[in-house]
Amino acid sequence: MGESMSLVNNIIKMFIGVIVLVIGIVWYTGPSMYGYLGYWNNLIDLLKATIGLFLLFVGLIVAWMGYDDYKMDKEMEKEEKTEEPK
Repeated sequence: MGESMSLVNNIIKMFIGVIVLVIGIVWYTGPSMYGYLGYWNNLIDLLKATIGLFLLFVGLIVAWMGYDDYKMDKEMEKEEKTEEPK
């Protein structure tokens, strides 16, 4: 029962996120793709400006996760060496 409620909650959160995303896109593009206040060019500029920052943070997170995995592997290797003589 708890797993199914967690699954339902996650699906609801994803659905709300998609709705907010669509509302944000429609706000900038508008129904006629010109935007309510002519924000189409601003949206493109915003996307261009944030791609580099997004890549920076994703790269940092991936490198950190790789370092953490490397550190955990070394730690597990030490534990296996200390357990072998028993």
